[in-house]
Amino acid sequence: MRRDVRRVLTALALSLGVSLGSAAIATATPDGPPQSGDSRATAVAGNVTTCRAAGIPGETIEVTSNITGNTDIDITAIPSGYQVTGVVVKGGPAYNKYPNLGELPWNDLHAPLVSSGKPAEISHWFVCGKPRTTTTKTTTNTTTKTTATSAGTSTGAGSSSSTPAGTSSSAPVVVGASDDTSGTSGLARTGFSGGPYVLIGGLLLIGGIAALVLARMRRRA
Repeated sequence: MRRDVRRVLTALALSLGVSLGSAAIATATPDGPPQSGDSRATAVAGNVTTCRAAGIPGETIEVTSNITGNTDIDITAIPSGYQVTGVVVKGGPAYNKYPNLGELPWNDLHAPLVSSGKPAEISHWFVCGKPRTTTTKTTTNTTTKTTATSAGTSTGAGSSSSTPAGTSSSAPVVVGASDDTSGTSGLARTGFSGGPYVLIGGLLLIGGIAALVLARMRRRA
Protein backbone atom coordinates (compact mmCIF):
# COMPACT_ATOMS: atom_id res chain seq x y z
CA MET A 1 0.00 0.00 0.00
CA ARG A 2 2.74 2.44 0.97
CA ARG A 3 4.62 1.63 -2.23
CA ASP A 4 1.55 2.51 -4.33
CA VAL A 5 1.15 5.83 -2.49
CA ARG A 6 4.83 6.69 -3.13
CA ARG A 7 4.49 5.92 -6.83
CA VAL A 8 1.43 8.17 -7.13
CA LEU A 9 3.15 11.06 -5.31
CA THR A 10 6.28 10.67 -7.48
CA ALA A 11 4.19 10.79 -10.68
CA LEU A 12 2.35 13.90 -9.46
CA ALA A 13 5.66 15.65 -8.66
CA LEU A 14 7.08 14.89 -12.09
CA SER A 15 3.93 16.12 -13.80
CA LEU A 16 3.99 19.32 -11.76
CA GLY A 17 7.67 19.91 -12.63
CA VAL A 18 7.07 19.44 -16.35
CA SER A 19 4.08 21.81 -16.24
CA LEU A 20 6.03 24.52 -14.43
CA GLY A 21 8.94 24.18 -16.85
CA SER A 22 6.70 24.49 -19.88
CA ALA A 23 5.04 27.56 -18.39
CA ALA A 24 8.41 29.19 -17.76
CA ILE A 25 9.56 28.55 -21.33
CA ALA A 26 6.29 29.91 -22.72
CA THR A 27 6.67 33.06 -20.60
CA ALA A 28 10.29 33.66 -21.64
CA THR A 29 9.70 33.02 -25.33
CA PRO A 30 7.63 35.69 -27.14
CA ASP A 31 4.94 34.54 -29.52
CA GLY A 32 5.72 34.74 -33.24
CA PRO A 33 9.05 35.58 -34.90
CA PRO A 34 11.75 37.37 -32.87
CA GLN A 35 11.67 41.15 -32.78
CA SER A 36 14.96 43.02 -33.22
CA GLY A 37 13.85 46.15 -31.36
CA ASP A 38 16.30 48.12 -33.55
CA SER A 39 15.59 49.39 -37.05
CA ARG A 40 19.27 48.88 -37.94
CA ALA A 41 19.22 45.15 -37.18
CA THR A 42 17.57 41.96 -38.45
CA ALA A 43 16.40 39.46 -35.82
CA VAL A 44 17.07 35.79 -36.54
CA ALA A 45 15.82 32.85 -34.46
CA GLY A 46 18.40 30.38 -33.22
CA ASN A 47 22.06 30.59 -32.29
CA VAL A 48 25.31 31.20 -34.21
CA THR A 49 28.94 31.48 -33.16
CA THR A 50 30.76 32.17 -36.46
CA CYS A 51 30.54 34.70 -39.28
CA ARG A 52 29.99 31.93 -41.83
CA ALA A 53 27.06 30.47 -39.88
CA ALA A 54 25.51 33.94 -39.70
CA GLY A 55 25.93 34.41 -43.46
CA ILE A 56 28.32 37.36 -43.05
CA PRO A 57 31.53 37.64 -45.14
CA GLY A 58 34.92 37.77 -43.43
CA GLU A 59 36.27 36.46 -40.14
CA THR A 60 35.88 37.42 -36.48
CA ILE A 61 37.94 40.50 -35.53
CA GLU A 62 38.60 42.28 -32.24
CA VAL A 63 37.20 45.77 -31.73
CA THR A 64 37.16 48.42 -29.02
CA SER A 65 33.79 48.44 -27.24
CA ASN A 66 31.82 49.26 -24.09
CA ILE A 67 28.94 47.16 -22.67
CA THR A 68 26.22 48.66 -20.47
CA GLY A 69 23.98 46.55 -18.25
CA ASN A 70 24.92 43.42 -20.21
CA THR A 71 22.36 44.50 -22.82
CA ASP A 72 23.79 47.39 -24.85
CA ILE A 73 27.08 47.51 -26.79
CA ASP A 74 28.93 50.61 -28.04
CA ILE A 75 31.65 49.94 -30.64
CA THR A 76 34.12 52.82 -30.74
CA ALA A 77 37.06 51.59 -32.84
CA ILE A 78 38.06 48.80 -35.26
CA PRO A 79 41.53 47.54 -36.31
CA SER A 80 43.41 49.69 -38.82
CA GLY A 81 43.24 48.36 -42.36
CA TYR A 82 40.01 46.41 -41.78
CA GLN A 83 36.38 47.00 -42.68
CA VAL A 84 33.45 45.60 -40.71
CA THR A 85 31.05 43.38 -42.64
CA GLY A 86 28.59 42.75 -39.80
CA VAL A 87 27.93 42.45 -36.06
CA VAL A 88 26.04 39.65 -34.28
CA VAL A 89 24.51 40.11 -30.80
CA LYS A 90 22.99 36.95 -29.31
CA GLY A 91 20.57 36.89 -26.36
CA GLY A 92 17.56 34.74 -25.49
CA PRO A 93 16.40 32.39 -28.26
CA ALA A 94 17.55 34.62 -31.14
CA TYR A 95 20.22 37.06 -32.30
CA ASN A 96 20.36 40.47 -33.98
CA LYS A 97 22.43 40.80 -37.13
CA TYR A 98 23.77 44.27 -37.85
CA PRO A 99 25.38 45.30 -41.16
CA ASN A 100 28.22 47.82 -41.48
CA LEU A 101 26.69 50.92 -39.90
CA GLY A 102 28.99 53.50 -41.49
CA GLU A 103 31.06 55.89 -39.42
CA LEU A 104 31.94 55.07 -35.82
CA PRO A 105 30.89 54.99 -33.05
CA TRP A 106 28.06 52.45 -33.26
CA ASN A 107 26.01 52.80 -30.10
CA ASP A 108 23.29 50.77 -28.36
CA LEU A 109 23.65 47.50 -30.28
CA HIS A 110 21.65 44.77 -28.51
CA ALA A 111 20.00 41.34 -28.76
CA PRO A 112 16.37 40.83 -29.86
CA LEU A 113 13.51 41.66 -27.50
CA VAL A 114 12.03 39.26 -24.97
CA SER A 115 8.43 39.10 -23.73
CA SER A 116 9.02 42.08 -21.42
CA GLY A 117 9.62 44.26 -24.48
CA LYS A 118 13.25 44.88 -23.51
CA PRO A 119 16.44 43.53 -25.09
CA ALA A 120 17.53 40.15 -23.82
CA GLU A 121 20.73 39.91 -21.83
CA ILE A 122 23.72 39.26 -24.06
CA SER A 123 24.94 35.67 -24.06
CA HIS A 124 27.67 36.35 -26.62
CA TRP A 125 28.48 38.66 -29.53
CA PHE A 126 31.12 39.04 -32.25
CA VAL A 127 32.18 41.32 -35.08
CA CYS A 128 32.98 40.15 -38.62
CA GLY A 129 35.43 41.96 -40.89
CA LYS A 130 37.99 41.65 -43.67
CA PRO A 131 41.05 43.60 -44.86
CA ARG A 132 40.38 46.68 -46.93
CA THR A 133 41.22 46.39 -50.61
CA THR A 134 43.66 48.97 -52.01
CA THR A 135 44.11 50.04 -55.63
CA THR A 136 47.50 50.84 -57.13
CA LYS A 137 47.71 53.67 -59.65
CA THR A 138 50.11 53.03 -62.53
CA THR A 139 51.85 56.02 -64.13
CA THR A 140 53.23 55.68 -67.66
CA ASN A 141 56.23 57.84 -68.57
CA THR A 142 56.64 58.86 -72.22
CA THR A 143 60.26 59.11 -73.45
CA THR A 144 61.17 61.10 -76.58
CA LYS A 145 63.98 59.54 -78.61
CA THR A 146 66.74 61.94 -79.69
CA THR A 147 68.57 61.43 -82.99
CA ALA A 148 71.53 63.15 -84.65
CA THR A 149 71.03 64.91 -88.00
CA SER A 150 73.61 64.99 -90.76
CA ALA A 151 74.48 68.54 -89.78
CA GLY A 152 75.27 67.40 -86.20
CA THR A 153 72.23 68.99 -84.51
CA SER A 154 70.19 66.89 -82.08
CA THR A 155 66.46 66.98 -82.84
CA GLY A 156 63.43 65.52 -81.12
CA ALA A 157 60.53 63.69 -82.72
CA GLY A 158 58.43 65.96 -84.93
CA SER A 159 60.97 68.82 -85.19
CA SER A 160 64.01 69.62 -87.36
CA SER A 161 66.90 72.08 -87.30
CA SER A 162 70.19 72.62 -89.09
CA THR A 163 73.61 73.92 -88.13
CA PRO A 164 74.58 77.24 -89.76
CA ALA A 165 77.70 77.27 -91.90
CA GLY A 166 80.92 78.00 -90.04
CA THR A 167 79.75 76.65 -86.69
CA SER A 168 81.18 73.64 -84.92
CA SER A 169 79.22 70.43 -84.85
CA SER A 170 79.06 67.75 -82.13
CA ALA A 171 78.03 64.98 -84.55
CA PRO A 172 80.06 61.77 -84.23
CA VAL A 173 82.96 61.40 -86.68
CA VAL A 174 82.74 58.42 -89.05
CA VAL A 175 86.12 56.92 -89.92
CA GLY A 176 86.44 55.91 -93.57
CA ALA A 177 87.72 52.57 -94.86
CA SER A 178 91.49 51.98 -95.19
CA ASP A 179 93.17 52.44 -98.61
CA ASP A 180 95.03 49.13 -98.19
CA THR A 181 95.50 47.50 -101.64
CA SER A 182 97.34 44.40 -100.45
CA GLY A 183 94.17 42.30 -100.53
CA THR A 184 93.91 42.01 -96.71
CA SER A 185 91.54 44.90 -96.12
CA GLY A 186 89.92 44.75 -92.70
CA LEU A 187 92.78 42.80 -91.02
CA ALA A 188 95.22 44.39 -88.59
CA ARG A 189 98.86 44.67 -89.76
CA THR A 190 101.31 43.10 -87.35
CA GLY A 191 104.44 42.75 -89.57
CA PHE A 192 104.49 38.98 -88.92
CA SER A 193 105.10 36.44 -91.74
CA GLY A 194 104.49 32.73 -90.95
CA GLY A 195 106.14 31.25 -94.12
CA PRO A 196 109.41 29.90 -92.55
CA TYR A 197 107.52 28.26 -89.64
CA VAL A 198 105.18 26.46 -92.00
CA LEU A 199 108.17 25.07 -93.97
CA ILE A 200 109.92 23.80 -90.83
CA GLY A 201 106.69 22.14 -89.64
CA GLY A 202 106.30 20.32 -92.95
CA LEU A 203 109.87 19.00 -92.83
CA LEU A 204 109.41 17.69 -89.28
CA LEU A 205 106.20 15.90 -90.30
CA ILE A 206 107.95 14.20 -93.27
CA GLY A 207 110.87 13.15 -91.02
CA GLY A 208 108.49 11.59 -88.51
CA ILE A 209 106.69 9.56 -91.18
CA ALA A 210 110.03 8.33 -92.57
CA ALA A 211 111.16 7.21 -89.08
CA LEU A 212 107.96 5.16 -88.62
CA VAL A 213 108.39 3.46 -91.99
CA LEU A 214 112.01 2.50 -91.25
CA ALA A 215 111.07 1.11 -87.85
CA ARG A 216 108.43 -1.21 -89.37
CA MET A 217 110.87 -2.42 -92.05
CA ARG A 218 113.44 -3.37 -89.39
CA ARG A 219 110.84 -5.37 -87.44
CA ARG A 220 109.85 -7.37 -90.52
CA ALA A 221 113.50 -8.07 -91.36
